[in-house]
Amino acid sequence: MGSMNRFCSLMIFLIISTELSTLSLVAAQVDFMRCATGIIDHDCAHFLRRRVAYNTGLPPPDDCCTALVEIGKPCHDAFTHFKLKKHDYVGTEADLLRRSDEVWNECVNVVEFVFPPAEAPNHFY
Repeated sequence: MGSMNRFCSLMIFLIISTELSTLSLVAAQVDFMRCATGIIDHDCAHFLRRRVAYNTGLPPPDDCCTALVEIGKPCHDAFTHFKLKKHDYVGTEADLLRRSDEVWNECVNVVEFVFPPAEAPNHFY
């Protein structure tokens, strides 16, 4: 009975560790320069860099948030991992990751507020 519990625990651990390693590879495989080109302009990139990496400046404007959400979370995470590798940020690694998530969540909220989901047409009365 004890060996069965250990086997189940080992299998759960392997499944979870495999899933977590797959998630981290996605951001590592994305080239943020390529996925952001043509969507994120220079001013928007400046807002995002200052806010995420250096913890300064104003929150990104609505159009910048729209562009950020358009490029997607994997591209945003790739930018964050690039800053981690270069050690080009203020504070600890945890601070950078927290600020990155905060900016992403702020922008998602802005986009949802500015462009709320459309209601389905009421064809059936």
